[in-house]
Amino acid sequence: MTRFGHVMEKIDERIPGVDLPLMSVSQTRGVIRRSELTNAPQRAESLDNYKVCRANDIVFNKMSIRSGAMGVAAEDGLVTYHYEVMRPREGTDPHFIVYLMKSSWFTKELIKRERGIGAGDQANVRTTEVPFSVLKTIDAYIPAYAEQRAIANYLDRETARIDGLVDEQQHLIAMLHLRRLAVVDAALSQGLGSEAVLRKTGSQWLPELPGGWEVVRAKRVLSFGPANGVSPAVGDTDDLKSLSLGAIRDGRVIMGPEVTKFVDRSSVASTESLRLRPGDILLVRGNGNVDLVARAGLVGSEFAVEEYIYPDLLIRVRVNSSMLPEFFVWACNASPTRAQVRAQARTAVGTFKVAGGDVRSLSLPLPPLDEQRAIVAYLDKQTSKIDTLIAETERFIELARERRSALITAAVTGQIDVREAA
Repeated sequence: MTRFGHVMEKIDERIPGVDLPLMSVSQTRGVIRRSELTNAPQRAESLDNYKVCRANDIVFNKMSIRSGAMGVAAEDGLVTYHYEVMRPREGTDPHFIVYLMKSSWFTKELIKRERGIGAGDQANVRTTEVPFSVLKTIDAYIPAYAEQRAIANYLDRETARIDGLVDEQQHLIAMLHLRRLAVVDAALSQGLGSEAVLRKTGSQWLPELPGGWEVVRAKRVLSFGPANGVSPAVGDTDDLKSLSLGAIRDGRVIMGPEVTKFVDRSSVASTESLRLRPGDILLVRGNGNVDLVARAGLVGSEFAVEEYIYPDLLIRVRVNSSMLPEFFVWACNASPTRAQVRAQARTAVGTFKVAGGDVRSLSLPLPPLDEQRAIVAYLDKQTSKIDTLIAETERFIELARERRSALITAAVTGQIDVREAA
């Protein structure tokens, strides 16, 4: 065991007027030029207070060390005060040190020392700094230089294999999402019968539909709303329950601890008028991501016995007898409606929003009710298959990342003989 501060030294070099590239730290790519993250990297009026990092220095984000925001610099550059710069002393390999710092063993040692990130307090992870003054006190396993290099080379090779598998699976997920969207869009614009004859509608958003279908404004199929919710003051944990935006998920409105907020009942004028009922439809009124604005979810039967209201960034509607609520949700989340929302959404301070009038004006397809029922049943079945594949692929990625983390920890703590694994 060797004190971490004996093998690494903190560097705080500042050279006014030096012309070096601005560097940043990526969790997946290590230390890279900031221009690789954005085409227009922001530069301060003066770079005199920026720190200099040299090739083979280790750079890490003091506020994101537990998420792996660190790496070895491949070239000289400048970094902001958010970053710490360390330089390996003689006989220390920087790549081994980075792997050591990414291990679960090292993280546990940090937790023992740093007040605010201990005791599994995940809420404080993002706001707690872990400076070099904490790192240097850790007694770590530091083998001879040749073994450090062997371990780093082994982990470079093995983690690259795992990262390659993860990249392939992430690409598969992207393809499955595209396939899911294509299935939905085809059913809502062409129907289910291959013999259906499409006719011109004159609509910008739905230019062709099967015979017997109409293009209608959403207001024609609504019996209630659009009506915004309210966001009263926070209440006690046994007070009135409200939902967060995350409750709208894959065309459903879910309930559970992760999407439930407790609000002050006494500050709500009429809970009965705001209470969600089965068959209600909620749409996202505002979000920083325009692709999530006006996303719709159906309120299920479980809300009949659970009292929930909804916040002011959600909109509630109900449909009349001309359209099934399930069909309305599918139509709202399909590509033609998404294009309309992107054209209508307005932004202020980074949040895109739609108003009730925007929702009422949406152009939607309106097939006969029997075709609506058939399309809803078809889409439920087909998307369920795709969603199962997506969930299985996401689980594979999760397991691969767990394997990657365990492999790093095992290698840097001597549980794997890399000479035999070579």
